Amino acid sequence: MLSILIPVFNYDASALIFELGRQGRDLASRVEGFEWELLVGDDASTDASLEAANCKATAAVGGTYCRVPQNIGQAYLRNLLSERAKGEWLLMIDSDARVAGPDFLERYWNDRNKADVICGALKNPPGPAPRGCELRYRYEKAAERQRTAAYRNRVPYTCFTAFNAMFRHDVFAAIRFDSRCTEYGYEDVLMGVMLQQYGKKILHTDNALYHMGIDRNASFLEKTETSLRVLSRLGEPMQSVAGASRVYKFMDRLGLVPVVAWGFRCIRGLLRRNLLGRHPILFCFQLYKTGYYAEYHSRQVKMR
Repeated sequence: MLSILIPVFNYDASALIFELGRQGRDLASRVEGFEWELLVGDDASTDASLEAANCKATAAVGGTYCRVPQNIGQAYLRNLLSERAKGEWLLMIDSDARVAGPDFLERYWNDRNKADVICGALKNPPGPAPRGCELRYRYEKAAERQRTAAYRNRVPYTCFTAFNAMFRHDVFAAIRFDSRCTEYGYEDVLMGVMLQQYGKKILHTDNALYHMGIDRNASFLEKTETSLRVLSRLGEPMQSVAGASRVYKFMDRLGLVPVVAWGFRCIRGLLRRNLLGRHPILFCFQLYKTGYYAEYHSRQVKMR
C-alpha cells in the first residue's frame, strides 16, 4: 500500500488533493495489487475557510483529515502522520505543490523497489515572478541548475528534500524527522544527514511537482531568519553541514566573527531595502544570511 501524507497550514491544497485522488483511483483500477490512502494533517490552521476547503477535498477522495490542537511544525506533523499510515511506502508531499504529470503516482509505484528513499523533482511554475515575490522567485530559479536528477544523484544526501519524497515505512520509522525542528528550516537537511549515517540508499528522479508557494519578499526573509535561528540551536552534526554555520566556523578560526557581526548591524537596513524591493540581488541575500547568522549565533554562544 502507498500512503500519501500531506501536512498543511493555512494553505488551500484542495487542487493537489483532488488530483492525487484521481490518480490514486485510476491506478487502483488498472494495476493489480495497488492500494492507496491519503492522509492530510492540519497544523492548527487559523484560516477556517482554507481548513474547510482541505477537509472537504480530503473527504471527497476518500482520504483521512486530522487536525492537531496546536501548531507543532511540519517535522513533528509528518512523524505523526507516519504513525497513522498503513502503507509500506510513505509518499510525503508539501501542501503548496501541484502535480506536474498525469502519471505521477504510477512512476513512484514503479520505482518503489529501487531504493530506500525515492526523491522526486521540484519545478518552478512558468512565468515571471509575481509582484512582491521577486526574492523567493529568483532564489528558486537560481537553484534550478542543481535540481536535475543527474546532479542530485551525484550528491544524493545533500540534495534530499521532503517536498516530494517517498520512504519505505520501516526506514522512516527508524529515523524520523528531528522533533526539535518545530519552526521553518533544516528538517530536510538533517534528514539527509541521518539517511547517510544509517547507510540508506536515495534515488533521485525527475518525477516532478511544481512549487506553487512562492512567498512574498518579507515572508521569505522572515522564514530565512527563523531557519538560521533553528540552525543555531541544532548543533552538530548540522553545523558541520549547513553552509551558514560552516562559514561561521571559518570566520571564527580567523577571529572575524565580531567584525562581520558589527558590519552586518551597520548595513542590515541597506541589505533589507534591496531584498524587499523589486530587484533583489542574490549576493546581497547571501551576505544577509552570513551576517545574520554571525550576529545571532555569536550572541547565543556568549549566553551559554
